[in-house]
Amino acid sequence: MNVESTKGLGLSAGLGRDEIYRVCEAGYNEVANKIVHHPAMSELEKFGGIIFSRPLSRPEMALFFATIWAFFKDVPAGIVALAARVTDEWIKEDMWNGTAKAAHILYASVDEYGLHQHSKHMLPTHHQMFKQLTTHLGLSDTELFNPQYILPEGTAMGNNTHRMYRSEYLGEALGFHLASEMTSSREFQIFLKGFQKYAEEYGLVDEDDPVLAFFAIHCEVEPMHVATGREIMISYLEKHPNIAPQAMRGALAFMDGFEQMFAALNRRLA
Repeated sequence: MNVESTKGLGLSAGLGRDEIYRVCEAGYNEVANKIVHHPAMSELEKFGGIIFSRPLSRPEMALFFATIWAFFKDVPAGIVALAARVTDEWIKEDMWNGTAKAAHILYASVDEYGLHQHSKHMLPTHHQMFKQLTTHLGLSDTELFNPQYILPEGTAMGNNTHRMYRSEYLGEALGFHLASEMTSSREFQIFLKGFQKYAEEYGLVDEDDPVLAFFAIHCEVEPMHVATGREIMISYLEKHPNIAPQAMRGALAFMDGFEQMFAALNRRLA
C-alpha cells in the first residue's frame, strides 16, 4: 500500500470501520517499515560494534554524551508540546475524547518526567538520570557543553526535534515522534549492553549498577511507547487520511538526521 492511497478514505467511500482500520494499519506499517529499514539503523549498529569492541576513553565519552545530549535535551518538552497540539486539534471534532487521544503521546512523557510511579514517590527524570550517569563517568558540565565535543549533527537533531514537535504539520510531528520511539527501542539496548560489557572499566559495581538507569529505563519502556505511537498514528489516519504523506516525511526527517548523527560519531570513534 502506498501512503497516497489513503487519501479520500472514509465511511463515505463505502468502507466499513473494520476495513478502514485495516487500510490505516497498512498505512502505519508502511511508515514503520521505512523506519526499521532506513540506513540509519545500520549506522546505529556500527556504533554498537564500536562500543562493544572496547571501552570509550574519556574524550570519546565526552564526544558521545555531549552529542546525544544536544539532541536528547529537547525530547521531553517536545512530547508535551505534541500532546497539547493533539488535544487542541482533536477536541474540535470529538471534545470528550480529545484528551484520551493525546494520552497516547503524553504517556511517553510520563516516563521522561519520572511520573510513572507517582502514587508512591517521584522518580528521577530522564534528564536527571543522564546527569547521574555522566557524573559517575567523570564528565563535567563544561565537557558536555563544550563545542569541541558536540558534533554539529547532534545539534541539528536537537534543533529539528524542537521545531518538529511544535511547529511543523501535525502529521509530520507524529511521524517524527514515531521514528524517535522506534529507534530508541534499539538504541538504548545498544548503549546499555556496551557499557555493561566493560562494567569494571567504567567503574560500575556490576552489570546492574543503578547508575545505568538512564539506559535501562528506556529499554524497559520503549516497547510500550512504540505501541501507543502506533495507536495514535492509526487513529489519525482514520480521522484525517491526508496526513499519511506528512507522517512519512516526518519519519524520514528524523531518520535522515539520526543517520547523519551516528555516521558522524562513527567516523570520529573509528
